[in-house]
Amino acid sequence: MSRRAALSNGELNDSQFYILAALVVPRHGYAVMQLLMDVPDQITHVGPATLYTTLHQLVEAGLLERCASEGVSKVYVITPEGRRRLVNEIARKQAMVAFAEGLVAPSA
Repeated sequence: MSRRAALSNGELNDSQFYILAALVVPRHGYAVMQLLMDVPDQITHVGPATLYTTLHQLVEAGLLERCASEGVSKVYVITPEGRRRLVNEIARKQAMVAFAEGLVAPSA
C-alpha cells in the first residue's frame, strides 16, 4: 500500500506515525530527524527525502500545520485531527501486538 493510500484510508505508515508522534510539540524538520535517530534499537530510519515529503503530505492531509519559522527552518505541530489519528493508530497497533502475542505466547 502506498504512503498516500495508507494516509487516505486512515492508517499511518511507520514514517507518518513517528513523525506525527514527534510533532506533539512544535519542532522543525531537522529536529524531528534528530529525535527519530535517537529511537532505541533503530526501529525506524527516516532520511531527509522521506521526512520532508511526509511532512508535506501530512500538512496537505490536515494532520500537521506550520506554526512558525526559525530562520529558514519551518516549524510544524500536530493538529487536533492529527492527534486523533495518532491516538487511533496507537490503539490499532496495540491491538495488533496483543493479537500476535496471544498467538506466540507459550501455553501455561
